[in-house]
Amino acid sequence: MRTSLVLVLALMVGISAAHAAPSDRDLGIRVFESRDDSAITHAETVIDIDPDAAYQAVADYGRWSTIFPDIRRVVVTKQLGSDARVTLIHAAGNRDNVHFRNQPLARMVWFEDTGGRAKVWAEIVFAPGDRPGTTHVRSRIYADVPGFASLFVSDAKLRRLRQQRIRDDLSNLRAYFARIHDGTLTNGPAVIEASAVTPRRADPS
Repeated sequence: MRTSLVLVLALMVGISAAHAAPSDRDLGIRVFESRDDSAITHAETVIDIDPDAAYQAVADYGRWSTIFPDIRRVVVTKQLGSDARVTLIHAAGNRDNVHFRNQPLARMVWFEDTGGRAKVWAEIVFAPGDRPGTTHVRSRIYADVPGFASLFVSDAKLRRLRQQRIRDDLSNLRAYFARIHDGTLTNGPAVIEASAVTPRRADPS
């Protein structure tokens, strides 16, 4: 089903204008624009979990349907170590074909959207927090629409979409790990659908 580029990008980032969002201070999240690249938005927050455990949970793609409420199914089509091709199926039925290139030693989850005319990538880094047992989560997202299609999407619109996406993602991460911290959710193994998954090898990084 074909849709307009603006609608595809809005669905991709999961933006919702149906209700007023709480402030970033209330969410415990700081969102800010890059000083070096007008297509990049940053955000950061702190969660109550060890950074290694936080990275391992988010790098386990099968958990994404639990961490991010809009994702209904996760299908891993190819995986070799920290490199994976994954299809994320959303509640509305739209699909994101995503390429992960994670960096375990840096506790970084990095991925790009490989479909559509918009260029989109994001990263989430899990660093030790100021207190033991906490994690300083730093994320950034790049989204730009090159060429002729850029005439139909303003820079201000893209900036709002990036900000909403990164705010929603960190809010969902905070909620997920808060449930683990208070014991209402276990951090056990996730279940994923797999298609032609290459067996894991030792990651040289």
